[in-house]
Formats: sequence, structure tokens, C-alpha cells
Amino acid sequence: MFTRSRTLAAMTLVLATALPALAQDKTQNKTYEIRQPTGKWQVPGEIRQPTGPWQKPGEIQKPGDIQVPKGIQAVKSIPVSRCERRLSVVADALFDFDKSSLRPDAEETLRAAAPEIKKIGGKPSRIEGHTDAKGGDVYNMKLSEARATTVRDWMAKHELVPASTPIKGYGKTAPAAPNTTADGRDDPVGRQKNRRVEVVFDTCT
Repeated sequence: MFTRSRTLAAMTLVLATALPALAQDKTQNKTYEIRQPTGKWQVPGEIRQPTGPWQKPGEIQKPGDIQVPKGIQAVKSIPVSRCERRLSVVADALFDFDKSSLRPDAEETLRAAAPEIKKIGGKPSRIEGHTDAKGGDVYNMKLSEARATTVRDWMAKHELVPASTPIKGYGKTAPAAPNTTADGRDDPVGRQKNRRVEVVFDTCT
């Protein structure tokens, strides 16, 4: 009984000495100051309003409404057969609407064609002009011939093709893409692909 009393007394003493320590530890817990962000706050950028005219539903696009490729983007090398390759140039990058004289910025595209001509090699056999399906047959034939002549003369002046290279106008008779969509509506993108000048090369000579 005496031993049990001594044990209880010892436990009471331990608790009595421990509790103040626990309380002391609790009171000495460190607190950390919450720091406010410094520097400038990021302000959302101003939302810019779109500029330019809006296209109304059902509005028919004019030739100038679609994006016109420039430079190398307007030049495409097309393999046709083992002995024939074509260098196709988008006419919209060279000529204004219904014109056969070069635009002021047309030389950027024609100069981009020079390295492609050297890559193809071979002998230029002819230069062709093509139009879209708008307009009459006779008018388009004359326009395509005039544009082919203009390109031939520029390339001959810059020693890319011989001055004697034949030209031929095809008008709208040899489209590279449909001029209309499947449901019969006008296709400005397709028509732009048809307005082109192509340099045809014989690679077997």
C-alpha cells in the first residue's frame, strides 16, 4: 500500500512538472508574419477592338477580299511527269484586277521564283497564262496571253528564261481548282488558284 502511494505521488510530481513545460512550449510557439505581395500588380491588357470592315452574312467576296500570297508563298513547283515540271505563280501577287501590267510589289514574288527555276533545271518550253471563270471567253484568253507575255519579258530581262520562250494563253479553259463550291456558290479561293501564270520546263533535254 505504501509502495502504491509512493508511485502515485511520483506520477503526480511528474505531471505537475510536465504541465508547466507543455504550457511553456505552447506559449513559446513562433508566429510567422504573413507578408503582403510587393511590387506592381499586373493589370490585364486592354482588349482591342477588331478593325476593318465586317463581312455581312451572304456577302459575296471581291477578288481583293481574300489574302494574297507574296514572295515565295506565291510560287509553287509542280511535278507533272518525268520530263515536265511547272512553276506556278499566283497572278494576284503580280497583277491588279483585270490588268496585265506588273504591280509595284510584283518583283518580290518574281525574284523569289528565280531560285526555284534553278532548282528545276531543264529548258523552259513555254509560259502559260490562266484566268478564273469570271468574264467572257475571248476577254479571258487575251488577258491570259498578255499576262504570260509580261512574265516572260520580265524573266528574260533578268536572264531567267530565253527571250524566245513561247507564250500561250488558256483563259479559263484549264482550271487548277473549281470556280464554285459543291452547291454551286462562288468560290473566291478556288478562283484565285486559277488566276495564275505557269512556266513549263522540259527536264529531259
